[in-house]
Amino acid sequence: MKTTRAENLLAAALVSALALTSASAQQPSASKTPNMPARNPWLTDSVNPISHANPAQTDAVLHAGPTNGRKLSTGDVKTVPTVFTCLAMIKKEGGETILFAGGLHGISKIIATGESFQEVSFLPYPGSEALAAKATPEAIKGILDEANAAYRAKDDAKIFAVSKKLEEVGFNFTALMNGIYGFIDKDGFYYALFGGNKIIKTTDDNDAKKPIRMVKVKNLAEDLPPELAKSITRMVGMTMTYDGDIVVVGSSPPSKDGKPPVGALVLLDRDLNLKAKLILPGDAIDNSIAVDEKGGIYVVTSQRMLKVVWTGKKLAYDEADGGWQSDYDRMSGEDELAKGPMSRGSGTTPTLMGFGDDPDKLVVISDSAKDGANLVAFWRDQIPAGFKQKPGTKSARIAGQIRVDISTLTVECSPNVLGYGVAVIDATYPKSFGRPEMYANAMTAGVTRPAPLGMQKFNWNPKTHSFENAWVNKKIVSADIIVPMVSAKSGMIYTTTMEKGEYQYLGLDWETGMVKGLWPVPDDSRVWNSAASIVILLDDGDFLIGGYFALKRVNVGDGK
Repeated sequence: MKTTRAENLLAAALVSALALTSASAQQPSASKTPNMPARNPWLTDSVNPISHANPAQTDAVLHAGPTNGRKLSTGDVKTVPTVFTCLAMIKKEGGETILFAGGLHGISKIIATGESFQEVSFLPYPGSEALAAKATPEAIKGILDEANAAYRAKDDAKIFAVSKKLEEVGFNFTALMNGIYGFIDKDGFYYALFGGNKIIKTTDDNDAKKPIRMVKVKNLAEDLPPELAKSITRMVGMTMTYDGDIVVVGSSPPSKDGKPPVGALVLLDRDLNLKAKLILPGDAIDNSIAVDEKGGIYVVTSQRMLKVVWTGKKLAYDEADGGWQSDYDRMSGEDELAKGPMSRGSGTTPTLMGFGDDPDKLVVISDSAKDGANLVAFWRDQIPAGFKQKPGTKSARIAGQIRVDISTLTVECSPNVLGYGVAVIDATYPKSFGRPEMYANAMTAGVTRPAPLGMQKFNWNPKTHSFENAWVNKKIVSADIIVPMVSAKSGMIYTTTMEKGEYQYLGLDWETGMVKGLWPVPDDSRVWNSAASIVILLDDGDFLIGGYFALKRVNVGDGK
C-alpha cells in the first residue's frame, strides 16, 4: 500500500520529537559484521528457533529489519486472537513458514508463508481444554472492547477491572509463563513449558497441512522427591544444549510464611527422559538460562550466578568439574518483591557476550543492588591470568560492572547483545500494582500512572576490561516491558513506545540511540500492546509481536 505525504511527515515529526540521546552517542556506525553465537545443530534452522532467538539469549539477528518509519494502517496488520501469547517459534518445511505459538491455554500453528498469517490448528494443553473453550475469539473481543472503553475513560479502576475479566478466561501469573520458553528441534518437534512444572512435546509431522498432535507430556514433579515436588512448582526456563539435551530450571514460588526457596535444574533427553537433576536449597530461579557450545549452562539465582556443566554423570558447578559460582549485589528476595519486581535477585535471563575470535568471553546479567541495578559481566571460562578483583565487586569472577542509570530498581528484560554492545530497558513501574498484576501494570503505565522510561546502551572494552556508557535515550516509554530485537544488517534495535497513551513501534540506531524509524499504530485500541513479549523479526523484516488479545504480524516496511 502507499502512504500519504501527510502520514510520512507525521512519522518524521514524531521521530524528531522522540530522538533524545547523550552527547557521547554521536559515533559512526560499525561496518564489521559482529561475531554471532554458534548455531546449535540440534535446533531447526530459522530466524527464531528458540526463545530469545538463539541459545546465547542475545535477542540479536543478522538479517535486516525495516528502516523507514510511517503511519501504519489496519491493512498492515494480521492477527490471531489470544488471551495472551508471548512469542512464536519458527520453522521452514516444504517451502512453508510454520509458526508454533505457545499461549495461555495451548499451542497455535500458524502459516506465515509470504504475506500469510493464518491459524490452521490449535492444541490445548492437557487440563486446559475447558478454559481454552471459554477463550473464543468472541470472548476475547468482548474483553478487548472493555479494555478499550476503560482506556478511553482514562479510569484506573476500570482498567484494573479488566484484569479480573481476563481471570475468568484463565489468565493468572502462573499461566503467564505457559509457552514463553520453548524451541523447535532439528526434526521439527516443538517443546514448551506449561502448567508450572510440565513440558509438552508436539509435532505436525513436518506437514503444513496437518494439525498439531501431542507426542508426550512430562510432569517434572515425577522425578523429584515428594517434598520437593510439592514446593518446586514454577519452572521458568528451558533450552537445548549443543549436545542435544534439554535443560529446564525453576524453583518454589515466593513463600507467605518466610520459608526459604529451593531451586532445581533438570536435564532430559529429547524424549523427555530424566538424565540428571541438581537441587539448590535456598536459591530461587526466576529467569531462564543460556548455554554455550562448550557445555556451559548459565543460571542466575536469587543468591548467585552459576556456570553448571554436565560431566556425563552429574550436573555440577564445582571448578574441578569446569563450573563456577559467584555472588553479585542484591537485595533480599522479600525486600525486592515488596517493591514490585517480577524476580527474586537478578531480573534478567543471562546473556552471553563474546563469540568466535572475540578476546573476552562473558555472561551478562543485571543485579538487584539496593541503590539501583548494575549491569554485571562475569568471565565465562578461566579468569585471565593477572586479573585482579575490581573494587566494589563481589568476586574476581566479575569482569566488570556499571550502574544502569535509567533504572531506579531492577532490570527485568533480558539484555540485547550484539558484538560488544549491550542494551537494557527500564522495567520499573513507578506506581506498581504489585508483582502478580501484570495486565494492570502494563495497561495503566503511560495512561493513568507513570511508565518506565528509557533505554541505555553500554559497550564492553576488552582492552580495559570494563563497560563504557554509549548512549541513553530517555524518551522510550517501556510500559509493556517488551524485550527488543537487534538487527546487525540494519544496525538498529527495535522496540515499542507510547505517545500520549497510544502505541508506537520504533527502531533506534544501535550505535547512536537516535530514532531512525517510527511506526505509529492505526488507532488507540489496546490490541496493539506488546506486553511481556519479544520483538521477532521475520525473514522479510515484518514484526511478530505478542501480548494480550492478539498475536500480531506487522508489515513495517514500505507497504506491500
